[in-house]
Parts: sequence; C-alpha cells; structure tokens
Amino acid sequence: MHRLPLILCLVALLGSTLSAVLYFRIGNSKQMLELRLNDVTARAARLDVDLATANGQNSALGTRVASLDVELTRAKGKLETAEARAAQLDRHLSDTKSVLAVYEGTTRALGDEVAAHRRDLDASRASNASPEAVQAYKNTVAELERQLATARNGAALPSAAGASTAVFSSRAGRATVLTVGAQNAFVVLNFGSARGAQLGQKLSVHQGNATVATVQISDVRANFSVAQVLPESLRGVLQKGDSAVLIR
Repeated sequence: MHRLPLILCLVALLGSTLSAVLYFRIGNSKQMLELRLNDVTARAARLDVDLATANGQNSALGTRVASLDVELTRAKGKLETAEARAAQLDRHLSDTKSVLAVYEGTTRALGDEVAAHRRDLDASRASNASPEAVQAYKNTVAELERQLATARNGAALPSAAGASTAVFSSRAGRATVLTVGAQNAFVVLNFGSARGAQLGQKLSVHQGNATVATVQISDVRANFSVAQVLPESLRGVLQKGDSAVLIR
C-alpha cells in the first residue's frame, strides 16, 4: 500500500517531465515556423517588388519598340525618297550628257565654220574685196568665235550689240548634220537662231551630190536646231557630217 503513492508520484513526475519536453519542442517548432513564415513573407515582398520592376521595364521596352517601329517606318520612307531622288538624278545626268554631246558637236561645227570663214576672209583679202565686205567678214568671224566660246562653256549668250550674225553669201542657208537620231527620226543641225533658223523651215540633206532626205525644223536654239525627218523623203541612211541646204 505504501508503494502505490510512490508509483503515482513517479508517474506524475514523468508526465510533468514529458509535458515540459513537449512544450519546449512545440515552442521551438512554433518559433522556427514563425521565422520561416517571416522569411517567406519577406521573399514574397521582394518578389512583388521585382515583379513590379519587371512590369515597368516591360512597359518601357514596349514603348521603346513602338518608337523604334515609327523610326524604322520613317527611315524606310527616307530611303525610298533617296532612291527616287537618285533615280531622278540619274535621269538628269543622262539628259545632261545628251545635251553636252550636242554642245560638243555644236562646238566642233562652229570651229569648222570659223575656219571656213577665215579662209573666205583670206580669199576676200586676196581678191581686193571692199573694206566694207572685209569688215563684215571680220564681224561675222568675231561673232562665230564668240558663239564657239559660249558653246564650249555649255550655255548660249545673247549676241553682242552691233555684232553681225549674217553668214557669207556662199554659205547662206547651209548647215551640217551634227547628230542623227534613232532610226533616222530626226537630226541636229549647226543652224540656230543666230543664223536665222526658224520653226517650220525645211532643209534638204545631201550626201555628196545625192539628196537623201528632207527635214523640217521643230526646235530652234541659239547655235543649233532639231529637225524632224519627213519619212516620205528618206532615201538612205543619214550620217553625221551630211550637208543640209535651206529650201527657199
């Protein structure tokens, strides 16, 4: 009978010990769980901040992409404009080369004509021509030399005041073919307004003693003119250097 209370005391003491142990273990577990919960909460907060930052960066990138698309569209438009401008400049360059070729032909023709007039002047001097005729020849040669210098510069200047633009009677209404158009459609003549060329005038084109075509002036410049070949009159292949005579 005396052992029973002792056993009960031992059981109570053991139960208290186990309760204390369990309390401390549960307390430690709770503290650890709270620490882990706080750590997870902090990490979640940092992730929220990172997510908000990423969303902001994504929005900024979207705006930047849209801006780059606009700039790309503008750049494409500028490139297309530049390509169109380059094509236009190529056409202008081709036209300029064509005009330059005409001016070069005109320059050569005027040089030949100056030489011919000088020969006429020398012949006139040798034949004791009147002073008035010699002076007229001199004026004509001076005017042709001025036109030659103008043609070499690529532009036509107005005739000087008082300068003679008449041609010698032996060369009146005569011209030389400088250029022949495609399929003999037109010719360029060294016969311009300075020598009395007018729209609508007709000239016969010769190769030696043979008449090969009749042309009609359709465009007149200071030192040269463009004449259309009348198809029904064509009797051969026109060539550079052919002579032309004004039909009165």
